[in-house]
Amino acid sequence: MSFLSDATSPQPTPVAIFDAAHGQPNWAQTGFTSREMHTNYAGLMELLCRLGCTCVPSAHMASSCQLSQARLLVIPPPTGSYHAAKQCWTLQPQSLFSTDNVRDILTFLQGGGRLLTFAYRFGDWFTRSNLRELFGPLGCLLNDDAVIDLQVLRTTSPLETFFDTPRSLLPLAWAVDGVSTVRWRTTATFTILPGARVRPLALSAGGACISFNRTLRRISFASLPIAVAGLHGRGRFVLFGGPHAFENGRFGLLTSHDNARYLQNILRWLLDDSPPDLAAQPATHHCDGTFFFSNGLDVIRNDDDSGSQHTIAYVERLLRRTGVLKALARPDWMP
Repeated sequence: MSFLSDATSPQPTPVAIFDAAHGQPNWAQTGFTSREMHTNYAGLMELLCRLGCTCVPSAHMASSCQLSQARLLVIPPPTGSYHAAKQCWTLQPQSLFSTDNVRDILTFLQGGGRLLTFAYRFGDWFTRSNLRELFGPLGCLLNDDAVIDLQVLRTTSPLETFFDTPRSLLPLAWAVDGVSTVRWRTTATFTILPGARVRPLALSAGGACISFNRTLRRISFASLPIAVAGLHGRGRFVLFGGPHAFENGRFGLLTSHDNARYLQNILRWLLDDSPPDLAAQPATHHCDGTFFFSNGLDVIRNDDDSGSQHTIAYVERLLRRTGVLKALARPDWMP
């Protein structure tokens, strides 16, 4: 049975479908809450309702017919099955996006639909998902990396580590009305492909707030896109490298800083029918380069390749020791 009451009658309000067909309920296997409409995304659902949308969950991937009746598709972070002993995610074939899924979503966008998608730190490598197959045709790649403020990580639980982006690192003017700072947790970054109709929506701080690519064993000190906005056909999309900034739940940051206002601005742009504006404002950010850390974790320029390898090994040890590379379960002491 369709989750829409009548497939032939016009909808009185815009419909927002929340995907729960690609492993989003599996997050509860860690002992934390799942990433579904009525759990970690209840705040997002409330904002959409205030903007006049009817929100509905979909335990099965919405068909092309169902998508044609919707205005917005929200995809919380997909994932595989949790392996408690190894504290990692394992491949779950039924949670992957099939070729038909990707085709239907792209057709939905081509016809004027809207897409809001959330990835997770270290990308598909960590969650054992395949979001890259959806993002590639949209003109950007999801990287297997994570943006981490190492200075914060040294004194903070890996579940609570964070970094901030000031207004100067939020390049699209329509997104920053009433916004001065947005707070994030560790998140993946994006590579925008040449010629794509995609712009950075938020940039990482760079410097000591590094990006570490787990697959390539590469460190970047540059400011990199952690969220992007773009166009596909007559549709619009926004992709985030991580979910926490706009979630409820134990580690959600929706009520922190200006996060809720920032998200509301983005939802208004997604739902709007006026001509899209992807003109980016100049952003002050760190340039890429080769650096290493002093004992105090100050970023220092270094042109010696052996120093670069030393830095990579140091960061890997730090990430292993703090548990950032693991899918941590809910500890017994946590209320």
